[in-house]
Amino acid sequence: MNGPFHLPTRTQGVLADGLNAEALEAHIAAVLPHARISYERDMLTLNVPPEQLIDTVTVLRDDAELACELLSDLAGVHWPAGDHDIQRQVSTTGWPDYRLSRDVGMIEVTYTLRSVSRNHLLRIVVATPDLNPCVPSVTGVYATANFHEREVYDFFGVIFTDHPGLERILMPDDWDGHPHRKDYPLGGVDVEYKNNLLIPSPQERSLREVVE
Repeated sequence: MNGPFHLPTRTQGVLADGLNAEALEAHIAAVLPHARISYERDMLTLNVPPEQLIDTVTVLRDDAELACELLSDLAGVHWPAGDHDIQRQVSTTGWPDYRLSRDVGMIEVTYTLRSVSRNHLLRIVVATPDLNPCVPSVTGVYATANFHEREVYDFFGVIFTDHPGLERILMPDDWDGHPHRKDYPLGGVDVEYKNNLLIPSPQERSLREVVE
């Protein structure tokens, strides 16, 4: 590299002044009136229905004040139906225990968007029933969503409509079920792979055994 070495500053690459939290929330409310705005874990969060997802991310990307050029993360979480006691262990996590009751199981797909030019961050949450989870693919807006959506499909079973190649990305393509759903068995199940090898349950494995 020619020239003297220098460390980048925290604002290097920021092309315009960023919006503070109040201005960001007000502008989003003006351009996306259908979005329900809240703060979760101190991050600005937009809750939108699946049918409005594409319009939402397009506005967030193309609006000059918002300019969310980067999809930095896409993940899923399963909230099954029924009554559930959530034990958080206040001493280690700081989160108290609570009880959750749902009539219908849901899978939430979360999208974390970042503005590189204005240096702000926000989250979108889209909920879909876990019996037939279906969300539009955002690959037409953010091409990097391709692998992210395949992972959520693999682990949660969410169908991303109009995805260019929706198939498993980490689990074997003949795997039965989606292992990050909370109704999936926690272990101790025998799994037969394509090559007819049977991988025994963890309780039956020998650390010295090599399966060829």
